[in-house]
Amino acid sequence: MTMGTSTTRRLRPWAALGAFRPSALGAALCLLAVGGVLAGCGSSLIGSATTTSPTPTGGAAAPTAPTATTSPLTGEVAVAFPVVACTTASGAPLGSSGWKPTIVLAPIPTALVGTVEFYSDGVHTVLGPNGWTCAQTPPIQGATGLVVYPPGVTDPSLFGNAPVGSEGVFATFAITDTPHGVALVCPFFTVPQWQQSEAHCNGTKPFGEQSTMPTPDVASVTDPAGVPGSLQGSGGDHPVTGAVIFPQVIPAVTDGSSVNIAVESCALTNTALCPTILTDFEVREFPEPIAT
Repeated sequence: MTMGTSTTRRLRPWAALGAFRPSALGAALCLLAVGGVLAGCGSSLIGSATTTSPTPTGGAAAPTAPTATTSPLTGEVAVAFPVVACTTASGAPLGSSGWKPTIVLAPIPTALVGTVEFYSDGVHTVLGPNGWTCAQTPPIQGATGLVVYPPGVTDPSLFGNAPVGSEGVFATFAITDTPHGVALVCPFFTVPQWQQSEAHCNGTKPFGEQSTMPTPDVASVTDPAGVPGSLQGSGGDHPVTGAVIFPQVIPAVTDGSSVNIAVESCALTNTALCPTILTDFEVREFPEPIAT
């Protein structure tokens, strides 16, 4: 049957933050150098604004109005985090061409400075624990991905879906004109019946898996400890959380045409890192619909 062309594209990472402006980057590097302490850099990376009443012409200065200062969200500023280059699926270094960032500016809680860093293959960028290893995952039916896993262990993505209880951050990027792509979104979103049949998916979640829909395009998924669910690494002795992003582009979704999707599984024993890792993924790797 005939498939439509892809109707989505990825956002440029943190383009709205102006991550590579010299002034912002310089301030961010200063913040990083002092371990996340704003004092000593001379200024915060989050600007402030003050307002005062004007002085009437020819008269005495009017009383100064109370100062209004804009404040960043509690514990969050735009911080420059280091970026680790991923390897290919075989473990070889990436090619010499392409974007190879060494620093990314992002609004990550300052309490996480020194505990997380970014990992990138020059196309996709994910957040993970500091000091881990990153590799591209072997392609499966056109899907690509990244895996961030602890040092000293075998890359869990070499087994296809990560074995039960594997620790890591698993990101997958696929399209819904393949059975594999449909299978990733089928338990959480409505897809045409013919796509369900091709993907051997009945549209139900594994027993014990929990999910919510914070927006019509994003499913937040939790596999409690001991529940082998949809998320990679689930079924072990710690819960696994994840995000499934399926932009509801109409009529592409109802027609079964190709739509870019993204899935991330945060399978860490330090589960406190997962909310920040997943939130960054949802914004950074959200496939943005475009006009056709």
